[in-house]
Amino acid sequence: MISTEKHKQKMKENYEKNREIILLKQKNYRLNNKEKIKIKGQKYYIKNKSKLSNINKAYYQEHKEELKIKNKERYAWNRFENVIKKREYYREHKEEVCKRMREFAKNNNDFMNEKRKKHELKYPEKKRARSLAKENIEIPENQICVMCNEKKATDRHHEDYSKPLEVKFVCHQCNCKLERIEIKC
Repeated sequence: MISTEKHKQKMKENYEKNREIILLKQKNYRLNNKEKIKIKGQKYYIKNKSKLSNINKAYYQEHKEELKIKNKERYAWNRFENVIKKREYYREHKEEVCKRMREFAKNNNDFMNEKRKKHELKYPEKKRARSLAKENIEIPENQICVMCNEKKATDRHHEDYSKPLEVKFVCHQCNCKLERIEIKC
């Protein structure tokens, strides 16, 4: 009879020799039996729900601060990635997006008015500066954009909203770049 230590050693050696084969078999099993594994996992979860819940709660209590930091980092990174994805989608589908935005605005007047009012309440200095500039400063005819020096100026850009009559005459695209927003249609 083989002693338990020798037996363990022999098992370990066999595992090391056949490790790649074993891992490949495990991978194939998982790929071919996804539904079976899923059902087995669900059954295990239902059977041991309270036990798993307690384990998760205990882990959370032990690593609370660490998890909060990780979640903040993950949220920031996902937000960053989503912004990049949205910008790429917008560039690739600009016409469709603009069309949908115009249709939405046309069909949802109440919502758009409410949104505009909320924005005006949130940024009263912007509203005041823009309305004063619109009333008192006309954009000269044939005025060229001061940023790109190519297109006709269509917008007034405020560097400082506390000085409502100090504006730069810029084209819409340059104004959007200055405001750090996507170009609207």
